[in-house]
Formats: sequence, structure tokens, C-alpha cells
Amino acid sequence: MSAHSQVADTEPVHWLRRLWESGPYGWNQALTKPQVLIPLLIVATAVPLLLQYVEDNSAWTGAEFWIRILTTCAMYACLAVSLNLVVGYAGLLNLGFIAFFAIGSYAYALVASDQLHHHLPLWSALGTVIAVTLAFAFLVGIPSLRLRGDYLAIVTLAFGLIMREITIDLDRPPVLAGHQFGSNDFNLTGGTAGIHAVDPLQLPSWVPLIHGAALQSRTYYWIFLGFLALSVFCLLRWRGSRSGRAWVAIREDELAARAMGVNTFKYRLLAFCTSAVMAGIVGMIDAAYTHNTFPDNFNVQETVLVFIMVVLGGLGSIPGAIVGATVVTILPFALQQLVLYKYVVFSIVLIVLMIFRPQGLLGIVSIRPRAAMGGTVELLSTESAIEASELPAVTDRDAADLESASGAIVAPEPKP
Repeated sequence: MSAHSQVADTEPVHWLRRLWESGPYGWNQALTKPQVLIPLLIVATAVPLLLQYVEDNSAWTGAEFWIRILTTCAMYACLAVSLNLVVGYAGLLNLGFIAFFAIGSYAYALVASDQLHHHLPLWSALGTVIAVTLAFAFLVGIPSLRLRGDYLAIVTLAFGLIMREITIDLDRPPVLAGHQFGSNDFNLTGGTAGIHAVDPLQLPSWVPLIHGAALQSRTYYWIFLGFLALSVFCLLRWRGSRSGRAWVAIREDELAARAMGVNTFKYRLLAFCTSAVMAGIVGMIDAAYTHNTFPDNFNVQETVLVFIMVVLGGLGSIPGAIVGATVVTILPFALQQLVLYKYVVFSIVLIVLMIFRPQGLLGIVSIRPRAAMGGTVELLSTESAIEASELPAVTDRDAADLESASGAIVAPEPKP
């Protein structure tokens, strides 16, 4: 070996090059380290203060506008992370996800407004939202989670559509088979007008900087950001636990996981209910932030929008879900000078990305039909996405080498 080759072998590779060559898996590992997440959280926390400082010391007057956009971005990031739990981790195509967002929003509005003449304190309202959302998650999840793939997607989509119709129709007493249930002045959800004058979050007085009745947009930005940080921390801890490994096993191959003794129904239900409760809490914060709740805020388009965020960022990737929510939320506002053409530009960006990077920006899982399962849509990782027909045939020499190494008998591919 020459001296030049020895120097080349021992020459250290720059860490940025190693990070780039590590691919999406390495990028996710690097972005979820505490030494990366904590500085990013500090920077994100300081952004509203920085915008306000720039506005106070210049002629620019867009601080409140961009703080509201960042608040919306943080809310969608929370939704994307919670949806990524059930879709990216457990492999469940939950198209009725936004219904739990609506349930949390309406549950808080009913106990913190004049609709039912109740104004519960913060922790009692939070407990009510969690209990109601969890009850609906069990009601839907127990009978439907025995399905898989596109069949589960159809059932959950129907649940989302039914919940929206219920929120519209419960402004009057329900009638079944000619029998009216309730008095004529019955009005639970407010119908298409929604529920107004919802109480803001009554935070404890010991919470610094953000307590008080007149909470500003930056306060709710910090609240959403705090819940996002808590969700990311819990998911990162959960990912390496027994439940996290069971979710990944179910996503990769549910039949094999069941054969290895994994209680697939229990872990699927756990992921489904956890994601639903997270969405319900986000809905509660959103109702307190906007002081109202409307059925039009929870239509199918919202489900599609959150799915775009998750798929764009990458299924199974926590940083990818946050990046996808940020891009999908901020890009239309950044392109608003293009008026209607901004949607064309946005669509082209999404199409190009899906062509050249179907796994998303940081994803390691993709959605596509698996021919071996009759075209049923499944979540496939990069390693498991190769069909059996795409693998090279086993030759006599390969079979002999494998037999000598493992002691097993391998039948070679028959010659035509």
C-alpha cells in the first residue's frame, strides 16, 4: 500500500460530510439529541421577543402579524407530532384525526363559556377534555382497530364526517323515529354559529410572564411551544420503550409481530388513544386562544392539511413533522404577494418533493400499495419496501453458501 493511500485512509472526514452521508436516519438521530433540541427551543422561545424588539426600534409594524402566524405554526406542529405518533409510529391510517381536535375544542368550550353556564378552572377543564376525548377514542378505536390499511382509513374518515355533522345538528333537540329528546330550547353546540366568548386559559399566578386574563398571542405561542416540547420529550422517551418497539414492529409487519407475541390490538389502541388525547388538548388550547369554536374549523380539509405536513416532513420522524408543519404554514404567507398563484407554486413544490423524495424531507417510512397484500395501502420502511419479486433470484452457489453458513436447506430458484 502506498503512502498516499495510507494518508487517505487515515484522513478524518468532516462531521458535516458524515452527517450528510448518514441519510435521514442519521439526520433524525442528530436533530433529536438534547444538545440540539434545547438550543432550538430557546431560540424559538425568544423569537416573539426579538420580533417585538425589532418593531419597537424600527419602522416595521408586522410583529403581531408574524407572532400570530408563528402561533398557528406551533399549533399545527403539535397536531402533526400527535398524528405522526399514530401514522408514522404505529402505522394506522387515521383519517378522522381532526375529529379529536374538534372534540377537545368543544369539550373545553362547553365547560368554559356561557353555553352551559359553566366556567371551570384550568385543571378541572383539562381533566374534562382528556376524559371526553379518551371516551370517544375508546368508542371508535375498540371496534375499528381490528381493521387495517385502507379499511381502517375509511372507518375513521366516516367518524370524522359524522362528528362534524353532530356539531352542526346539536343546536336543536335530536329527533329519532318521531320522538324528540330534550326541550325545544336545547342547544348544545351552537350549530353553524359555534360557541363564542370562550374563557381564556386561567393560568396560575406563579407562571412567569404569561399569567393574567388578557393573554396576548405571544403567550399562546409559548403555551403551544411548551406543549410541543413536552410531546416531543415524551415521544422520544417512548420511542425506545417496550411500547415504542412494539409500534415499530406492528408498522413493519403486523403478522410477524403477532407471531412473536406482541399484543397488536393493545398497542394499536394505545397509540390511537394517546394521539387522540394529544389532539384534544391542542383543541382546548386553540379554543381558549381564539375564544370561540366553529364546525367549519374541523372539516376534512383540515385532516388533509395535517396529513400533508406529516408526509411532507417524513413519516416516523419527529423533526420532520415539525419541519413539515412549519413549511406548510409559513410558505403560503411568504408567497402572499403572488395572490392566487401562491397555491400553484405551493402545489408544484409538493409535487416535485413527492417525486424526488417520496419519504418526505426527513422520513424513513413511505406509503404505497403492497402488491403482496392485494394492493392494500401499508406503511413501509426503506428496508421493507422491496417486494419479493424485486429481489434477485437465489442461485445454486448462493444456496450452497447459505447452507454452509446456517445449516439450513435453501431451495434454489427453479430454472425456466
